[in-house]
Order: sequence, then structure tokens, then C-alpha cells
Amino acid sequence: MFKRFDLKTLDDLKCALSRSALHLPFSDNLGCLAEPVKIGERTLANRFTVQPMEGVDADPVSGAPSELTSRRYRRYAAGGSALIWAEAVAVSDDGVSGLRQLRVNRSNLDVYKRVVELIRSSAAEECGHEVTSVIQLTHSGRYSRPGGVVKPLKAQHNPELDLALGMQDAETVSDDYLLRLQDNFVEAALLLAEAGFDGIDLKAVHGYLVAELLGARRRAGRFGGSYENRTRFFRECVQRIKEALPQGHFVTARCTVLEPSAYPYGWGVVENVVNDRSPDENVNEVPIDLAEPLRLLQECVALGMPLINISIGYPRFQAYMNRPHDNALREMPLPPEDPLRSVVRFQNIVREVQKTLPEVPVVTAALAWLRHLMPQVAAGLVEEGWCTLIGQGRNAFAYPDSVRDILEKGAMDTRKCCTTCSLCSQIMKDGVGCTGCVVRDKDIYAAELLKGLKRGSQKENCAF
Repeated sequence: MFKRFDLKTLDDLKCALSRSALHLPFSDNLGCLAEPVKIGERTLANRFTVQPMEGVDADPVSGAPSELTSRRYRRYAAGGSALIWAEAVAVSDDGVSGLRQLRVNRSNLDVYKRVVELIRSSAAEECGHEVTSVIQLTHSGRYSRPGGVVKPLKAQHNPELDLALGMQDAETVSDDYLLRLQDNFVEAALLLAEAGFDGIDLKAVHGYLVAELLGARRRAGRFGGSYENRTRFFRECVQRIKEALPQGHFVTARCTVLEPSAYPYGWGVVENVVNDRSPDENVNEVPIDLAEPLRLLQECVALGMPLINISIGYPRFQAYMNRPHDNALREMPLPPEDPLRSVVRFQNIVREVQKTLPEVPVVTAALAWLRHLMPQVAAGLVEEGWCTLIGQGRNAFAYPDSVRDILEKGAMDTRKCCTTCSLCSQIMKDGVGCTGCVVRDKDIYAAELLKGLKRGSQKENCAF
């Protein structure tokens, strides 16, 4: 049953877990969060990662980072995290999620170079350590909105999503299109490596094109049907990017382990169990089987990925799965379960991934709902081997210097924590403003939220 956050102490959290027959590890040894972590040939100064939260604040004409973009990344780097995982950059004009998604080309490359330098200098000056930067590459697939107009490019016909999104008549992309798209991914990767980013992330989560291919059992041709075909685009892209990158750079992925459409359209779901649920119903009704996702992640490690970042679910329909929250978006129902249960599910899935991949660091997430109680849980997760790195997304928006407070003061400031109000996501859904924390950074983002409230939800411009 849904319940808003009302926990004051760790004892309160332990009691809440016990009442629901749930388990999370705890530790008061926050020093483990300051330990260095080896990723490939690099060493991170601590275990904290800023997750790739889109600010939808790129220049709408050039696709370059704006002043607001630079401000966010300066604050992230100065806040103490050793790994900055930068948000999604669209690799093609027809694969953008909205007017203000980042794009990269030769003409705006210098802007990216300045952002990378800002990240490095801010970390050095404020924290005294080097920072490692990763940046995502993406194609929005069925969520593509070039010029702010809905123009879906689907990997497969998925009756659940087609009906929910009004995309029954949209065509699937051809194999030839996907082969050309691989060239776009490689080209963008080379440009961003030239800009100075250390790692390139092939984004494969949340129903976007690369993720949707993973479950495309009914798709014909080179990129659908068998496991080998469904994962081919991802694996070939990873290999091509790795081979093209200059020495000293690496390729990784934020990769889904659960796209919760019923078989045969989902990924990480039990085969041959057909379910007639709609995508906004409780995901617990979809039987989960991580065998294929874990197999793919093992293949990623064999391809040389030095770390893995995972997520689950379709945020448009089951936001509670990867960002447990107290308040839903306008006109959306409250989560169908206690957010604490959502937190625990995510950590259990990460634990399974880390257990399968003991040789590489795995990034966890979905901890913001715990507010000021997060550090002791994070330390417990690390000490008991559930994960290696602690990711913060919404809390990085709200509280970019949380890592410095945790490592230097041993606690988070309750007045700075993310309140999981979903207003940052509401700005994205409205498709008008640039997004950030309306509560903790209200001088900038309250006005951005108001833009959407005045115009109403602009679904055709939505970057969500």
C-alpha cells in the first residue's frame, strides 16, 4: 500500500522494513563510501556517481549545452562525486526526444570542450580530486520528437505501448536504417571523446530504441527474433565504438534489465507467459526473468566494459520502479505500492547483477526516497557487496553537494534533500521549460515549472 515518507531515524526505517518483511543492509561506516574504486585503467576518488538526469536545457537550434547545462555540471563536479555520468546526447536529428535535447556535431564541439574543462576544474578546485566523466549516446525511438513534433521510430510493434501512446500505425525502422544509425553512434562517440569525455555510454534503457530492440522477438530480419539478433545492434555498436575510440577512453552502458512489457515484447520477462495487462498497471504482474539481461551484461564485460550502470522499467508508465516517489505527475495515479518496496526491489536487482559480475563495478540508484537515511543504506550496500558505486539522479538536481556533506560531515542536511515531489519530471513532461529542482533551486526552476502550468501539458513537445 502506498505510503509517503515519514521516517526520521534509521530505527524508523528498520521498523518499516520489518513490518513489510523487506530487507536492506545498513552500516555506520560511511568511510567505505570514500574509498577509491578502480574502473579499468582509472581510479575513482570515491564511490559516488552523478546519474544522467536530462536537464532539457540545450540550445534548441544548435543542440549545444547552454549556460544552464554548464551550471548543472559545475555544481555536480564541485559537489564531490568522483564520476559524472552526463545526460543523453541524441546521435541523429530524427531521434531527439524534444527541442532541447543535447546534440553534438563539429560546429558545437567547442562548447562541449568547455563543459568538460569546467567539470575538471571545478572538481580539482573544490574537492581536490580528478573526476571521471561519462556521457550517454541515445536514439529516442518511439519517443522521438524532432522539432517538438511526435514522429515515432519504433523497433517493433508492441501492442501495449502502441495503444497507450497512440502509435498503432507507426512503422518500424528498417535494418538499413539501423545499420546507418550505428555509424551515427560511432561518429558521435568520436566527437565526444575529442571533447574530453573519458567514457561513452550506449544508452539502452526505458523503452528507447536500443532498449526496445532487446525485446523485439516478433521483429523480422537481422535485428529481431533470436537473442543473438535482438542484442546484435547493441553488441555491434559497443564493439565499433570501442575499436574507434582513442587510447585512454572507454565504452560502457546504462543498460536495462527489465523492459516490463508482457512476453513476447518485453526484456527480462518470463518467456511464454502472456499477460493482458496495460503498461500503467502494476509491474508485479509481469513475471521477471533476468537470465537474458545477465547474459548480455556478461558479454558486455567480455567486450571490455569497465563498469555497468543499470535501470529498470518505463518511467512514463512505472516511474515508481526506478525513481520511487511521494507525489505523482499531474493526472497520474499514485504508485501502486509502498515506495520502500520499490527501493528494495531495485537494490535486489542490482545485487543480482553485481553478484553475476563480481569483477566490475555496478552502479546502483533509486535511493533518493530515503532522503537523509540514504548514506547508511549506501554504506551497507557497499559493505555487503550489493553494488560498488552509489548513483544519485534527482538528489543531484536537488542537493549537488550532498557527497561533500556525507564524506566531510558524516550526514546529509535534511533541508537540502530531494523530496521526491516529481516536479522535475513534470517540467519534462510538460515539454516547455528546462528542468531542475523546483524545491531546492526554486529561483531558477519555479519559473520553468510555471511555463508548463500556463500552457498545459504539451505532450507533442514532451521530452519525457
